[in-house]
Amino acid sequence: MLSIRAAVRPESLNIDDRTVEITWTTGAKGRRFAWDVGTYNEELDVSDTAVRLDRLNNGAPFLNAHAKWELRDVIGVVEKAWIEGGEGRARIRFSQRDEVDDIFKDVKDGILRNISVGYVVHRYDIIEEADDKIPTYRAVDWEPMELSLVPIGFDDGGKVRAAKTAEEYQGTKYPTVFEIRQAEPVVDQAVAATTKEEAPMTDEERAADEQAQAQIRKQAAEEERTRSTTIRSMAKKVGLGDDVADDFVARGVTVADASAQMIDKLAERQNADQPETRNSQPTVTSSVDQSVVLAKRNAMQNALMNRCDPKIKLEDAAREFRGSRLIDMARDFVELAGGSTRGMTPQEIARAALGCDRSAMRAAGMHSTSDFPILLGSTVNRTLRAAYDLAPQTWRPLGRETSVPDFRAVTRAALGDIAALEKVNEHGEYKYGELGEEGAPLKVGKFGKIIAITWESIVNDDLGAMTRIPQALGAAAAQTESNIVWDLLLGNPNFTDGTAVFHADHGNLAASGGAINTTTLAAARAAMRKQKSIGGNFLNLAPEYLVVGPDKELEAYQFTSSNYVPAKNADINDMRNASLTVIVDARITGNQWYLYAAPGAVDTFEYAYLEGEQGVFTETREGFEVDGMEIKARLVFGAAWIDFRGGYKNPGA
Repeated sequence: MLSIRAAVRPESLNIDDRTVEITWTTGAKGRRFAWDVGTYNEELDVSDTAVRLDRLNNGAPFLNAHAKWELRDVIGVVEKAWIEGGEGRARIRFSQRDEVDDIFKDVKDGILRNISVGYVVHRYDIIEEADDKIPTYRAVDWEPMELSLVPIGFDDGGKVRAAKTAEEYQGTKYPTVFEIRQAEPVVDQAVAATTKEEAPMTDEERAADEQAQAQIRKQAAEEERTRSTTIRSMAKKVGLGDDVADDFVARGVTVADASAQMIDKLAERQNADQPETRNSQPTVTSSVDQSVVLAKRNAMQNALMNRCDPKIKLEDAAREFRGSRLIDMARDFVELAGGSTRGMTPQEIARAALGCDRSAMRAAGMHSTSDFPILLGSTVNRTLRAAYDLAPQTWRPLGRETSVPDFRAVTRAALGDIAALEKVNEHGEYKYGELGEEGAPLKVGKFGKIIAITWESIVNDDLGAMTRIPQALGAAAAQTESNIVWDLLLGNPNFTDGTAVFHADHGNLAASGGAINTTTLAAARAAMRKQKSIGGNFLNLAPEYLVVGPDKELEAYQFTSSNYVPAKNADINDMRNASLTVIVDARITGNQWYLYAAPGAVDTFEYAYLEGEQGVFTETREGFEVDGMEIKARLVFGAAWIDFRGGYKNPGA
């Protein structure tokens, strides 16, 4: 059973009934250490779905500093416990025993203020911090066993609130509340009105609560990814490796359960070293420095990337692996993990290196799983990401990139300008201006696909599994983004005012279609110049991009080229047209063409990623449906119109 020095919000004291209402946890984060995971931060999810309150509500003990060896250690009882506002709260009744009187008096006088909770965690979710910082273990299923009054709390929130006199207590609600902070004296002013109803949340409290909820949602979006990462990290720290970790990840085992089962796995490994083991090779403890393993893995990866793409420079350290086949690298990783491949077939070596066959691993006498899956996963990830980055995406210059904290729709405001400055006479007052807004909803969606690398492909030395397939998957992710954005731009949906984005009422749609020439471009420029902000001022927008389909590509380049020679003087190209950047995309059909202002001048549309996941991401796990490893590519992306004023459409002719 663990105990947390909980951050609590104190409430009020009833002197006559010897009861106090306390806040026993806010889920405060703090540093812990365990032999199986090392140093980590722990945080509690304080919600009705995460906390099991049955034991507290069945009369759990209120202890003296978590002591539980004698009956006199119990100084009170929990009469009621509940969750409110993201905090754990309870009403405690102190014992009438003489030896408890001094403790109760110190609570009444504000001397003893700190509360702690002893609890058991049934399930953790792990959040890996960036830059290899200490991970955070978030308890999402936990059970308080007892509450204690302690000398030192976990943080400054772990206190009680005490009424100064018995007359200030009125029933189960505490109308006059005096906050006692650990580093401050008792505040002599009431922070709640003298009424039996609790004060409503202020705007500041509500904003703080919404911010906290947004942070929780953001963490929830990362939980699945961090769960697998942390389990693998735990397994490596205790010498079990990725074979055990991948098995736990594939079966959806929580971190807490994985920690307990790793103890059993260690016992199995120790038994495997005994003479009666059925391993064909003795179990050998690898003494290879992990820095050596990392250096070899990086060298092998460079050699593989060079084989896949000769344009990638072959580093000096990778030259020894230049001619190595995948099965040769698998053999090296088995031996680096303390195993021996003597007498093993190529199929057995591949299965042992991938960690997908426990019998093959036992036959090799491996002390832990190999880093071979990491090598393959990293190679696939680099190939996929490179293909994604190199895929042509013509729409990016037209919009502005942003990020959102979760999958809910958020409102992006197109801000108008403040009206013109007004004259201020001598001794006169400045007048307040208003900043108008037009909100547009923006929401991201999740897209993905799984590819598998089987042990057969390792034996066959099939580099296509790590080159062509990931390249196609990376290009497909980029295509998905392009399809979403162009569907938005060409679909001409209704703006927030109920009118289509390109519409005569918005002043950004030509009255009739026309070919690209000096006349139509001049009319388009004039329309953009005349656009007014929400505040009623001219924006003076100048077009930056001329956007066309293949049918208008030549025409667009003719009228934006400084080398264009007209047939007659009336067709002389204005020099300003040569400053336009032409964007051509095959998704634009027919003769329609568009002008767009630069995103810095006005926000036309925004495209968004989930916070922390810009672009395509990959995860790996030991395959369950296939004998090998599975690689999942995930993309979280969305786009939305923000302002119609930065674009102009001509139906074309």
